This record gives sequence, structure tokens and C-alpha cells, in this order.
Amino acid sequence: MFYAMCGPQKVDQHFGTHPNEAWWASQVVCAVVEDVPSGPSEDKEANEGERFYKFIDENGKERWIKSSRMLLSEPPDFGSDLSRTITAFTEVRIPYWTSQPHSWITYHAFTLLELDHGQMFAMCERKTDMLELVVGNVEIPMAFFKAFRAMGPGRNPGRCSQEPRQPVTRRISLRQLLGWIDGPVEERWVPYDLLKANCQHFAADLQSFLLDPAAPEHHSENPLLAAPLNWKEERASAMASVARNPKVLKYLPDRLRRDREVVLLAVSNDGNALKYVPEQLRADPEVAMAALRQNGYALPYVHASIRQRRDVVMAAVAQNGYILCYTVERHRQDRDIVLAAVRADANALRYVSAGLRYDPQVMMAASFQNPLAVFRSAMC
Repeated sequence: MFYAMCGPQKVDQHFGTHPNEAWWASQVVCAVVEDVPSGPSEDKEANEGERFYKFIDENGKERWIKSSRMLLSEPPDFGSDLSRTITAFTEVRIPYWTSQPHSWITYHAFTLLELDHGQMFAMCERKTDMLELVVGNVEIPMAFFKAFRAMGPGRNPGRCSQEPRQPVTRRISLRQLLGWIDGPVEERWVPYDLLKANCQHFAADLQSFLLDPAAPEHHSENPLLAAPLNWKEERASAMASVARNPKVLKYLPDRLRRDREVVLLAVSNDGNALKYVPEQLRADPEVAMAALRQNGYALPYVHASIRQRRDVVMAAVAQNGYILCYTVERHRQDRDIVLAAVRADANALRYVSAGLRYDPQVMMAASFQNPLAVFRSAMC
């Protein structure tokens, strides 16, 4: 069996107490993939979380493989397979243009992992703001594996080129890989940036971890280790700690992460700390607005029950226009929201509805913010 989003957000499920629950739910997509006897049934209701792939194997036989997306609130549990060891990795590249030289840097990159010398395979990649994971066993050949994606349509394996296979000499289990993602990767995760945070950067970080997991950059830094809480005055000590470093919220006991004043102080200083807030408080409009006024990119972490409220979206795009890509279509057609977005970041034009994209008032507002972005939008 196999285990495999800027985009629409999933509806919140009932989460536990994992401090990274909001990040796993909104930034990571994981799919379960398995061999099935046939393709989708015509009389079965369509499920947007399922995709079917058809392959012809080396014997000319038709094979169907189903990919089922998982709902996450913490690292996925693969049972006993978590103990499997990563024994090698291969970087796979997809050039943006079919005839470009191999030396060009214009390509999408993802990494295939071999577990237990090919008994299982895994795929890790960054796609825009999302981290996609797929994991599987020997039933699915590695040649087919390149076609899978945890989210969205598959890809053509024929366009993929492979870098040399790299053996992994350190003993790193699948559980340790997920622990690295749950720690340093999550803590340093930033919005997609063509020059600073793209698929190639993530592939390089992943491969660096696999080759030298003991390197300092591959470990989380718990601020409470350097400045522990004063347990005699625990709440006051927690308030002082989050005022100095809002990311401390991740490491606080659950009772303090559920304290509304502690949470408000943290998200007011760093909106991104909203991802460490329990779901009840992520549904609190005051907490959400405090986070968004500081950092609009916190919108994906706002609870689904209020995430698409007009005032919530307005607060987010006014701080970070790019976040318009996380909103539903009615907000992309709302003139006031669109104007706020392009005044904050003219690159938001790409996410504006067709009816407003070339509106004179919208174009003028965007031109004042970044004329080059307006030119690029007009060329698309």
C-alpha cells in the first residue's frame, strides 16, 4: 500500500493537541496510493480526494493505481513502516521547456526516496506554498512513481530527468524524516518565493538532511531550553517569554496555549504564531484579526468557520495582497478586497477575477504599487 495545497483550504476536522496541527492541516498534503483492479466506477459518486492513474507495465498489462488524500493534523502514521530506513535518494527534475539545456536552472525539482533498498518508495516536494508527500511500497515501480502527486493532476514521467542516485549512509528512518518536517521544516516554512523559497531550495534542504542529519540547521531550537519558564509564576513567565519570542507558544503546555491572553500577545507580535494556537481560539475573530493585521499569511491557519468572512479576508489582503490566492472566488470579485490586495502587493493581480483584472481603478492602484507586476500580468 502507498501513502501519499496557494489553493483552496480544507475544512477543519476535530484536532487533538499537536502544536503543529494547523500547519499540517493547511500546508501539507499526503496521499495514500494503492493498486486497484480497475479505474473509477461510473456509478460511484466522485470524490475530490481520490485520483486514478492508468499505466501499462513492462509486460504490456494495464494497471490502475488509486491515490487517496489523507486529512492531517499531525505527522501521518504509517504504522510499522515508520521504522523503515531511507537507503538512497534521487532528485528528479522537470524542465520548464522541453528543449532547454540541462545546465539551466529553470526546472521543477522533487526527490524520490528509497526505503529498505527499494521495498518502499517515498516522494517529497514543495509546490508553491504546499509540501506534498507520497509514500509507497514495492508493488508500484519507481518508474510509475514519478507520475504521482499528492495534490492535483499527475505528471508525465517522460518529461522527467533523474540526477545520479545518492546512497544514504546514515541510518534515518521514515519516522525521523517526518520528525524533521515537523520540527525545523515547519519552523522555517515561509511563503513561496522564486528566489528564496522554491521547490529547488526544499529539495536541497531535504538532501542535506539525508546526508548529514546531525548538522545544527537540521534541529529545532526550543527557546524554553535557553530561558525556561518560572514554574512558580508560570503564566506571567509564559507571557514574558512569548513577548520576547512568539514562537515559544509552540513549546508551552496545552493549558497555556489555550490561554487567550497568552495567545493574543503571541499573534499580535507574530501573526504566523497562529499555527500553534488550538482550534477553538483559531475560530475566535479577535485572535484571528490580531494575527492577520500583523501577518496576512496567517490566513490559512484561521479556522475554516471564519476563514472566508469578508472582514477576515480584508484584514489579510490589506497586510499581504498575495494571500488573495487563498480566498474563494466571491472575494476575488469584490472590488474593495481586490483594491486592498493590489495596493499591498500588485502581484495579487494574477489572482483577481477576470472581470476586475483590467478594471482601470484596479490597474491604477496596482501600478502605483509595482508597475512591473502590472506589465507581467498584462503579458499573461
